[in-house]
Amino acid sequence: MQKIIFPFCLLLLAGCENSSISNVEAIPLVKTPKISSNVYDKNSLPYFLQHLPEVNKPILDYKGNPIEFQQKHTAILTFDVGNRDLQQCADALMRLRAEYLFSQNRYNEIGFHFVSGQYYTWMQYCKGVRPKSAGNKVVFIKENPCRQTHETLRKYLDIVYNYASTISLAKELKPTNNFEIGTVIIHPGSPGHCFIISDEAINSSGEKVFKLVEGYTPAQSIYVLRNPEAIGNSPWYPLKKGIITTASCKFINYQMGKFE
Repeated sequence: MQKIIFPFCLLLLAGCENSSISNVEAIPLVKTPKISSNVYDKNSLPYFLQHLPEVNKPILDYKGNPIEFQQKHTAILTFDVGNRDLQQCADALMRLRAEYLFSQNRYNEIGFHFVSGQYYTWMQYCKGVRPKSAGNKVVFIKENPCRQTHETLRKYLDIVYNYASTISLAKELKPTNNFEIGTVIIHPGSPGHCFIISDEAINSSGEKVFKLVEGYTPAQSIYVLRNPEAIGNSPWYPLKKGIITTASCKFINYQMGKFE
């Protein structure tokens, strides 16, 4: 199923693009550098990201089929993809944000902006409020309310995925200049792409390195990016300002932000 496209934002809805990243034959073994000395509170987003549920399995698309380009990852996360082409790159990061807030029982904070500008929360969804396209606008109608369960959270997120993109996500992130856990690197546009830093460590040279997590188009497993340049030390990336090249995308013009 394709995302909802309105005339006024046809050129704005984002996709993900493989920017001429070369294919490789094998995934090198992961060797974990010395973990950073930073200690995060167990209730914080950085701690949640550091302990994401990773498994060594192939990336599957929303139809349950392995994607062709498996060499870009070292692990996938165990969050479901859904059975529609909805949970793509920006959506994957919104999923992580929502799962974190859900795990903390911070239900009132789960909400995201649409490309059209409206802010839609899970609490609204549970009260029966539903968005509906009306020409080039989004209007809200009232349906039956529902309980606050993880199942209804997933149904809410599928609606958000329909109306949000890298464009709307970039606008609601808080700007930052620091590469650290929770930082999102995002190129808003059509196509657009993004990833989030999920962990950090110190390599043998005393350099800080980072683990990167992303989603992709078509909708597929959320995964940990492999670093094809760090043979034997994948998935860790040394990040610096300027062009950032990952196993799936080259970021030339991008923004850096964090969830509030």
